[in-house]
Amino acid sequence: MNGMAVKNRRGALGPTQLIAIILLLTAIGIGIYYYLQYRQSKVVKPPRPASAPAGFFPVDKALRQATLQTGNIVYGGNPITASSTRLTILKNLAYHTGYSDERRNPIWAAYRLDTDNSSDTFKRPKGFKVDLRTSARITPSDYVKSGYDRGHMAPNSAIAERYGLDAQLETFLMSNIVPQAPVLNRQVWQRLERLEDEYSNILENVWVITGPVFDDHIQLMNKDIEVPDAFFKIIFDEQQDNVRALAFLIQQDVTGKEPIDSFLTSIDEIEKLTGLDFIAPLADDIENSLEAATPGRLWQ
Repeated sequence: MNGMAVKNRRGALGPTQLIAIILLLTAIGIGIYYYLQYRQSKVVKPPRPASAPAGFFPVDKALRQATLQTGNIVYGGNPITASSTRLTILKNLAYHTGYSDERRNPIWAAYRLDTDNSSDTFKRPKGFKVDLRTSARITPSDYVKSGYDRGHMAPNSAIAERYGLDAQLETFLMSNIVPQAPVLNRQVWQRLERLEDEYSNILENVWVITGPVFDDHIQLMNKDIEVPDAFFKIIFDEQQDNVRALAFLIQQDVTGKEPIDSFLTSIDEIEKLTGLDFIAPLADDIENSLEAATPGRLWQ
């Protein structure tokens, strides 16, 4: 009997021993946990995607709202003009224009081109029409024997294919027309319009803002129509929550043989020459970066 009691006392674990074992197991568990955490931290993880792909800049809510307020036609909302410049905003079916009665020219024209899914074809209208919404009331005959073509700012063909006949006819309003040198109008400008048309079909849609550039040496033609020294065009491509832009600056005196990418410039340069402020609602830091960029090539 006494021997049995001694054996039980020797085989049983006392409270102190139990506590020691529990502490040991706890320490081992903690060690294993931190070891696994350490190993996991050493696993190579794929890098996070950048906030915007190369060449793109983030779009914010204010920019998108400003675009929608124009019926999704003018990207970033109407360009802001210098305080001394008085413009009449003319809203058409497929494009908007900021028109200067003083210069007898549209200062800017803006439109959106979506993918062309129409099978309809439209012939070029026979003539241009006076825009009675302007006080300048420029007529088609004011360009006769001037040495300049009646150059479209919002394009005839691309607008017709996407918005129909009525929208096409509005592109022949004289408020959409500027004096363009024949070589520029029939060669370089035509190629540039084809490029934006192609981009819209590839990218689903693009927004375009275009217009004339004037310097301090004023040249007038019939009815005091001021002759531009150059022209600009900005093409915006928005993909998900990011945007990129191609900006072009083209002088009147082109030869017609220049490659389109030779006219690439920055939005900053266009703003400096025109006094216009584009995409103003965009956050300043993003706007500054986007407008300062000069792409080295066309979009592929």
